[in-house]
Amino acid sequence: MHLDVAVDLLKKAEDSLCSYRHTGFVSVQISAKEICEEMNVVAVLNKKRLRSTKCEFSYEAFDEPLTDTMKKLEVSFFNAVVDVAVTSLREKTEMMCNVASKFSVLINFPGLSADDELEKQAKDLCNTLKCGDHTDLDFEELIIEMQSFPQWPKQKMTTFDLLVFLEEKCLIEIYPNMCMGGIENCSHRDPCDSGLCRKKLF
Repeated sequence: MHLDVAVDLLKKAEDSLCSYRHTGFVSVQISAKEICEEMNVVAVLNKKRLRSTKCEFSYEAFDEPLTDTMKKLEVSFFNAVVDVAVTSLREKTEMMCNVASKFSVLINFPGLSADDELEKQAKDLCNTLKCGDHTDLDFEELIIEMQSFPQWPKQKMTTFDLLVFLEEKCLIEIYPNMCMGGIENCSHRDPCDSGLCRKKLF
C-alpha cells in the first residue's frame, strides 16, 4: 500500500461523496424508477398520516413537518446514509494522513530550505521505524543522503517513484536509508514483520 497515493485517493473519494450528496438523489430517483419499470411495480411512495404531540408549555411550538414524501426520503434517509459514509471516510483519511505525514520527508525534503526542519522531520521518520533499541534507519546517514541526493527527475514524485528512480539508477547501495524508508512506506507491514522492527502506526 502506497500511503501517499492512498491518502490522495481517499481525499478524492471524500470530495466525490460530498458532491454526490448534493446531486445524487436525482440520479437515485431515476435508477429507482427504471428498476420499478423492469419489475412492473408502481413507482409511488405511500404517504403516512402525520402524528402530532400535545405541547406541554405555551412557548413550545409544533415542528414543521415534511409533507413532501420524496423530500422526507431525501433528508431522513439518503442524506443520513451519505453523511455516515462521508464521516467514516473522513476519519479514515485523517488517520492515514497522520501516518503518511511521518514519511512525507522522503519526497518533500528538496523543498525544505531550513536544515533544522529537515532534521526534525527525518528524526520523526526514524523514530517511527524504531522498535526498542533497534531502528531500521540511521538518522545521521539519512540526513547526508538527502543533502547529497541528485536532482529530482520530475517535479512531483511519489514514494514509489523514488524507489523506481533508485533502482533504475543503481543508487540503492548509495542511498540505503532512503530506500528502506520508501519500502516501509509502500509496504506498511506490521511491526517486527520479516525481522524489521517498527512502531505500530495504527
